[in-house]
Parts: sequence; C-alpha cells; structure tokens
Amino acid sequence: MQVIVFKLKNHFYGFTTESIEEITRPLEETVIPQGPSWTQGLVNLRGQIMTLVDMEVLLNGSSSNDKLWYNNTVIVNAEENPIALMVGKVLGVIDILEEDIHNDIDEENESVMGYISAYDEMITIIELDSILKEKEEVA
Repeated sequence: MQVIVFKLKNHFYGFTTESIEEITRPLEETVIPQGPSWTQGLVNLRGQIMTLVDMEVLLNGSSSNDKLWYNNTVIVNAEENPIALMVGKVLGVIDILEEDIHNDIDEENESVMGYISAYDEMITIIELDSILKEKEEVA
C-alpha cells in the first residue's frame, strides 16, 4: 500500500493514498460562522467548493492561531464530496506492507491504524475515513 507522509508541527502522520486527488498550495478560505472547530471554512479550487479541514485540530484537538505550519493542502475524496486538508510539509509517498505497521496501540482508538518508521521518524498511520465519519457524527 502507498502512504502519504506529512508533518503537523512536531508530529508526523500518514494515511493511504487511495482517496487522494491532489496536493496543492495553501488555499484562502471563507470562514463559516459557528462551524465545527476542526473546519477552517470553505475553499474554492478551480470552481469546486469544498470544506477546509484543520488536521491539527482534527487529530490533536487544538491549533495555534498562526498558520505558519500550514504549507500544503491535500485534496481527498471523502464519500460524496472532496475535502481539503490543511497539512504542514509533505515528506513524500512511501510504499509499505501491512506487516510493516506496528500495531502496539489502544484497540479502542479506531482512528489510528498503527505506526511505521520512515524518514528517520516515527509516523502515525491514521484511518482518515473513520476520523472524518466520527467528527461528522459529532458535528
């Protein structure tokens, strides 16, 4: 399987590339009043309107007001609509085998698939679909 690896502040994450449409520059958002905390607003990418998700808030629960860490936008197909994900530096795409994923994790945390070592870092492999579904149910 292929995994995209990216940085959020001091942590490294990855998820499978199956649903990725493209990786692009940071996008200017239009804020949605009273939207969920993990959304930054709406963005327009070549005439297509989509939700901009702050991955730092989505994964870690908080984010600073400065967006210095926001270097790339990953566009993914999530069910019916594309979603734009705010990420830091994209380190690259790597090929891994399922058996390379270390599953020494809490069984109750369905959003984490496991951990791998790449780019001289420990990478948390996340289940993006389950995270987005979980947050949609809460919102």
